[in-house]
Parts: sequence; C-alpha cells; structure tokens
Amino acid sequence: MAVVENNARLSAFVNFPSPYTQSLLERALVAVLPALSLSSSPPDEAAPPRLQWADYDLLAFDVPRHDARFLISSYVYRKALIRKHQLHTTVAEYLAKCEHRGVESALVRGMPKGWVLDIQFADELDEMLMDDLYELDAGMRENEGREEDERAWFILKPGFAERGQGIRMFSTEDELRAIFEEFEPPSSDEEDEEELARHTGEIDLDAEEEEGGTAILTSHMRHFVIQEYVPRPVLFDLHEGSDDALLGQKFHLRAYVLVTGAYTVHLAHTMLALFSGSPYTPPRNVEGELDLRPHLTNTCLQTDAFGQPVGEDDLVRLFWDLEAATALTRTKGGYAAAGVVDHAWLEATFAKVGDVVAETVKAGAECGSFNLQLMENAFEIFGVDLLLSHPADAAPDTLAVPEVSLLEFNASPDFVQSGDALRPRLLDMFKGVVRLAIAPFFGIDTVDAEERGTEEDMVLGEERWGWRLVGKGEVRGGW
Repeated sequence: MAVVENNARLSAFVNFPSPYTQSLLERALVAVLPALSLSSSPPDEAAPPRLQWADYDLLAFDVPRHDARFLISSYVYRKALIRKHQLHTTVAEYLAKCEHRGVESALVRGMPKGWVLDIQFADELDEMLMDDLYELDAGMRENEGREEDERAWFILKPGFAERGQGIRMFSTEDELRAIFEEFEPPSSDEEDEEELARHTGEIDLDAEEEEGGTAILTSHMRHFVIQEYVPRPVLFDLHEGSDDALLGQKFHLRAYVLVTGAYTVHLAHTMLALFSGSPYTPPRNVEGELDLRPHLTNTCLQTDAFGQPVGEDDLVRLFWDLEAATALTRTKGGYAAAGVVDHAWLEATFAKVGDVVAETVKAGAECGSFNLQLMENAFEIFGVDLLLSHPADAAPDTLAVPEVSLLEFNASPDFVQSGDALRPRLLDMFKGVVRLAIAPFFGIDTVDAEERGTEEDMVLGEERWGWRLVGKGEVRGGW
C-alpha cells in the first residue's frame, strides 16, 4: 500500500484518445476520491504523478517500475495475453502442465484447438503441413470428400492484427494456400504495372482502399493462429417479436476483465453481446468467395445484407437483457428454437465466463514467462471476447448452458462501441475500478456508512461495485 498523506491531493494523469472514455474516467475518479489533482498533460518521465490512468503509449513507466509507490493502469509486459499467437502458445503450455499433473482446467473446453505458424510465403506451407500442421492437414484432407455443410472449418487470424484485419476462413488446403497467395506482396513487375495504372487513372484509389479493409501482407504479419471454427453458435434474432420469421444472428461476448496487482481477477457485471449485421448461415463458398459477414462480429466490420453500414447501437446489447429472448440454432432447414433464456441460464453462463478468463490469466502468470509480468503497483482493464455455442450433446428443444470459448484478450478496449445508452453502466463500472484498484492502493477510505463491513478482502465469487472476483493468485518462479 502506498498511503497518501493526510489532506494531500492524489496527483493523477488521465488521458485516453477517446473523449467517450476520457470523460467517464474523470467522472469516476472525481465521484469516488475525496481529494484529487487531475491532469491530462503527458507527465515528466522523471517525476510522474502518483496515479497514471492512460493509454499505454502515454504512460511514463520508468519510475513506477522501480518505485512501488506509483500506480499505473497497464502492465509493462502482457503480450502473452494480448497477442493471439502468444496467447495460444501460453495456453497450450499451461494445458500440457495441467495434463501432466492431472489437474482439470476450464481451458480444455474453453479454447478452440489450434496451431501457430510463422510464414511469409505460400510455398512455405508444404513443409509445415508435413510437420507442425500435420493434424490440420489430415482434417483438410477429410473435408475434400465432403459436402460443404458437412465439413469442419478453420479460421485464420494474424497474431498482431486488430479490428478483423486478415481474418479468413477455409476448409481445404487449396483454400488455405489461396489465402496466403492473396497476402503475398506484389512482385516488382506487378508493382510497376500498378503504379502505371494509378498515373493513368485506371485504378480507383477509393474503391481499392475500401476493398482492402481487411487485407494484410504476410511480410508485415508473419505470425498467425489457425483455430477450429466453433460450430453450433448460439444465435438470437434482434428483431424477435416482429411478424417476420426468426432469423438467427451470431454474436460474441465482450467481457471487461480487471486484473490488479500480482494478482486478482475481476469480471464486470456489465457484459455486452456484439452481433453480426447479417443473418447467420453455415460457411459456404459461392463462386470461390466466402462471405465472412455472418461469421465476423467485430462492430467495426458490420454491414447489413445489402452491404450498408449498421450503427453500433443497433448491434450491441447488454448480456443480461437477453433474458426472455429465444435462443436459436442453425439447422439445414433454417433456424430452430433451442429455448427461452432465463436468469439461471445467464448466471450459469456468466460463471463459466469467469472461470475461463481467470484460468487464462493464471496460464499467463505461470507460463507467460517474460511476456506477462504482473506488478503489485499496476492494474489493467482488458476487453475479452468469447463465443457461446450449443453443446454437442444437448437434447433437442432444450436450452443447455452453453460452451464458452475464448477468442482473444484486447488491451485498451474500445468502450465507445457500448454506445450512449450504456454510458451510465460504464460509469458505475469505472467507479468500481477506482474502489477496487486505486483507493485501496493509496490507503484511501471510500466506503460509505451504509457500506461498512465491506472493508474485508473479497472472496472468490463475491461481487462488489459491479465486479465479481473470479480469480486470485501469486506470481512465482515456476511450478
């Protein structure tokens, strides 16, 4: 604990590029802390304020790394969580240790099976498919004799990309090879021809930029993760109640996870469901093209069935507001109702999300090595994306508690996607961060008279100020 002296104002640097986030953090701090000196100006590296709650690139790390009296809003090293390929490697190592010790883990079912590859050119696939990717190769060969509806599909994700860039789906080796050929940089001859076309006006630059919205080059993104595509996603119809037939839309959960010190893990009660703007259909190639819109639920990519952008407010729901909605599953004939969501289903799903995120942080703490270093004088909010799917053994017409699959951890999550309607909930969530991570660190009493008795440390499963404690541990040198 780094106690603030009596009657002293806590100096704080708060700066996020988004005015939406900036205003919420400032309001939360002012509402909870009794004496505060706020600044949004970048601090002096040699003399930073006692609290820094800012974007990673704006933080002054030097002093807090050596002086535990200073609190910062990000861990210095956390690539083991936020880089897709490193997250996959970390979880794989952790699960191997769990299996060796006979310890069960929520990540056995909570992380899709996958492979990590380092590749620059498509012709490097030949050797990889005979070596590290032999299981993937076997799965793709089995698909070649199947109808598309019966195939096992795979999803390719660049390790460093964001906002859906470079995500592709495939089911056969030819399709995978075509993806990497698409990602290869143009040859010098092609570059010369393209430059000539630009000068002569034969290339529409605006159209080119629009079409390349999710394009990447392997020379820029060498690290990739391939995962099994999660089948049987839980679907909902955002327009349920209209006279139209039910149309299921895929979604993913955006959970906000607070990691403090070294370490505790809290899960925010404010959890979002982010929907695709297009009705869900099984993966299918049409004239060599696969429409990704029904499968990708990133809010920045959403368009409707006619290709028009869909507003974020139209596709974002509070997870708890799904109560009484009809959960759907995709069938060969269309969509079938699996059951109506009740509060018990939501609570059971929320608990499984907590198990998965807590186990992931534990995996990072124990197997992340240099790439996750948890510090006593740091905290961080991650935006964690997860997918819900119907269990394979679920009885027909029965809404079972879903499988929860981890997709990714995101640093500096985009809170703007929550929209204006959820702004009050986010404010309360940030007030909870101040009470849980900031005030106790500086020895500041923020407990109201009616809240006396909550000064004791939280126990697992307990919820305070909109956050549930789902994990805690200690960082050690090894197992």
